[in-house]
Amino acid sequence: MRLAFVSRHNPTPEGSQDGKIFRALVEGLLADGHEVTAMSWAHDQPHDDMPDWCEYRPVPYEAGWKMHGRALFKPRWDAARIEWRPPADATAIAEDPLSWPVVAQHPGAAVVFHYLTKIDAPALRRPTPPDVQDMRHERRVAARASKVLAMSDRVARAAAGRRATVVPMAYPVPPQPLDVVDEPVVALLASWNWAPNHAALDRLLACWPAVRDAVPGARLLLAGRGLETMGVGTLAGVEQVGAVRRPADVLGRAAVVAYPCPGTSGPKVKVVEALAYGVPVVTTPAGVEGLHVAPEDGPVVADEHRFADALVALLRDPARRAALAARGHPAVAATHAPLPAARARVTALGEVARV
Repeated sequence: MRLAFVSRHNPTPEGSQDGKIFRALVEGLLADGHEVTAMSWAHDQPHDDMPDWCEYRPVPYEAGWKMHGRALFKPRWDAARIEWRPPADATAIAEDPLSWPVVAQHPGAAVVFHYLTKIDAPALRRPTPPDVQDMRHERRVAARASKVLAMSDRVARAAAGRRATVVPMAYPVPPQPLDVVDEPVVALLASWNWAPNHAALDRLLACWPAVRDAVPGARLLLAGRGLETMGVGTLAGVEQVGAVRRPADVLGRAAVVAYPCPGTSGPKVKVVEALAYGVPVVTTPAGVEGLHVAPEDGPVVADEHRFADALVALLRDPARRAALAARGHPAVAATHAPLPAARARVTALGEVARV
């Protein structure tokens, strides 16, 4: 199969989480024998080496008044100014709705929804003018794309109903899990410029004193870019690690990952990532959205009111943590690793084409 991708994320090894997902998917497709070309148009020029299969093209400059005027009729249409077209015989795929304008004129083009603003904005109680523009754009794209793919059932239903097909998120699963940590160390590794992570951190810090009272000596490691802007303050047992180059740098120190996710949509990379490294996870129902593993192999799930109790129970049970760690890594590898995720994507594109 010949595939042409457009993404607003650079597929570099140390780039954004979405860039890592994109890279993992294409590496799986290439390993399965498919032909792939791609273009990325991230606002930040790539600093790491780009793979041979992807070229970088930024959006050409345009006066602000022109952009604002166009947005009245076609919100989020800036990518249309990029001079790049997929090969005529390729299946064109916009890996996110903002990339859709690049492939909008290509016959049979597909779009992928990782999340949906009309779910996320109410969940965060933050409907803003940019949210409204995003929702307008997402509706337009879902209605016009020949093929709609989504990374969770909830996103699929809300974006396009029966027209949408669910596909698993790809993740570069390490070949072996990390060693099990016996000490009661909790970690949360996140990109702190993402609003849902702000809400999750507020929830975690609010319940942390109760967790530490129940598990004396428990420690909480907070890591990721932008943490210095969060105003965490000082709480007993909390360590601000900050940015790390590799997930294993902090996950290797953790017995549990705790992520009290708000009710936002799509798969949560930090949950898939922790399981892929063999680290047990405690999260909320939204935290397992889009996770393609059996419940017994996945995270411990508790609602916001029972989250602290679930975290305490797991910290007190080393045997259960070890069992969850042993099951999590192979479960994630079976569905979210590059090759199975790529095969699921090709199957979904074929099924949509036959509808």
